[in-house]
Amino acid sequence: MDPENINSLLKDESFINFCTEKNDNDVRFWLKHIEDHPDDRYFINELKALVITSGIEASRQEAQTQFDKLQKLISRQPFSRKKKLIYFNPWALTAAMAAIVLVFLAFGVFYLKYKTPKSNYVFNRSHDISPGGNRALLTLANGRKLDITHAKPGLLVDEPGFRVRKTADGQLVYQVSERKDNDANLGKLNTIEIPAKGQFMIVLPDGTRVWLNAKTTLIYPAVFDQAVRKVELNGEGYFEVAHRINPITGKRLPFIVKYSIDQDKNLDQEIEVLGTHFNVNCYANEPAAVTTLLEGSVKVRKAAANRSSGALLRPNQEVVSSKTIFQVRNADIEAAIAWKNGDFVFREDIHSALRKVARWYDVDIIYMQDAPQDLALGGWISRKNNISEVLNMMESTGKIHFKLDGRRVLVSK
Repeated sequence: MDPENINSLLKDESFINFCTEKNDNDVRFWLKHIEDHPDDRYFINELKALVITSGIEASRQEAQTQFDKLQKLISRQPFSRKKKLIYFNPWALTAAMAAIVLVFLAFGVFYLKYKTPKSNYVFNRSHDISPGGNRALLTLANGRKLDITHAKPGLLVDEPGFRVRKTADGQLVYQVSERKDNDANLGKLNTIEIPAKGQFMIVLPDGTRVWLNAKTTLIYPAVFDQAVRKVELNGEGYFEVAHRINPITGKRLPFIVKYSIDQDKNLDQEIEVLGTHFNVNCYANEPAAVTTLLEGSVKVRKAAANRSSGALLRPNQEVVSSKTIFQVRNADIEAAIAWKNGDFVFREDIHSALRKVARWYDVDIIYMQDAPQDLALGGWISRKNNISEVLNMMESTGKIHFKLDGRRVLVSK
């Protein structure tokens, strides 16, 4: 994206509305643009952060000043799309503006720079840990287990009423036969498990597409019945729900996602899908479950509650729920689905960020006695990098240090 296009974006009201989330239609338009033009994604993310932190929507004169600084930087230095690094400097706000992206968080001010950060610890590359990839284990209702990770593309399962194929690009696809011969597996549950350092995409028997993150389990019928479609999620999944009609009633066939919001799995919630695209993060080691809606509408309620209760979400909203809270708020869509797009987007405290790292690289995080407790991070880096690249990025804050000891990450100040 050249400087002329950047200048146009910073003067475009639709783009400013997208950055500040003031108009749902503009948000949807630009998210679709990013999806259709992935090469623009990184520049758009940078400009969005600049808009948010410099108050462009409030001051066009200030916007032009900041843009002039941005143009000078663009003319001096080529951009690298391999990674974006975080650098800590709480006092140099002006310098941070000149470095393209500002991210203000509750506990610090960080900005991104396109050079290798200086770190007190040099990671041993021979002991580095590679990123995760497509990994999954499928368990059928009869107990048969299939290692999908190493299975060759083609037909994997041929059971009465359904078949399961692995596509050439590594997806798992269910194919349901005519109703007359699928009663044997009607409602019988299959389970797909994604281990640490894994991810996977599955097409359910009804055509619903689900992306599953590391350390996630999805339980679903091999053949859905005609009354309701219901699945159970533990971990994180992004759903694109297929629209289906009950052939008897002519009404929309409900799609329900059940998940737990406490570690003991004693408090369950359900999502009744009225739309299509949404993300659910319900890991047991997270303080709260988060359901984020991109398109359509969903209703979130306690599993035992009646259908009229709960919260009805609109696009670009999310509900945060635990034993003690149930809050609807505006969503950070980019951060919520970054994992699906192959990225880490950190706009959170260090503990939350390192839980993501632990799941993707299959490591244990060990906090030393002097480890910082109130450090917040802001930044982006691809999940395709080795763990050393991610940890070095975090170390560039100057407020935290890591040591890689086998599959343990030791955290200190």
